[in-house]
Amino acid sequence: MNLNYRQKEIFWLRFAGWFCLLPATTYLYLYQNLHSWFCLGELIIIVLFAAYILATAKSDRWTDPKNMMRLLIFALIFVAVIIAIPLYFAYRNCRKMQ
Repeated sequence: MNLNYRQKEIFWLRFAGWFCLLPATTYLYLYQNLHSWFCLGELIIIVLFAAYILATAKSDRWTDPKNMMRLLIFALIFVAVIIAIPLYFAYRNCRKMQ
């Protein structure tokens, strides 16, 4: 049973990582049109966040609900609200494993 929740959690983490392309594309478009340093900064944060999630999706670090909640809060504050949706599903599966 726990293995099933773990596989779902990994799926949602990877989905969130690839889903970061949506806000990254938006900020890239805004940067091309507005030449705002804020948009470039956000683009860099989102790309690094996505790379971090995709690289560590299978890590045992994400089996701890406390770490998942930190990731979720970071995504809400610094990345995009839309990325928090798949991360919430990953957090929910993490809680079910406990």
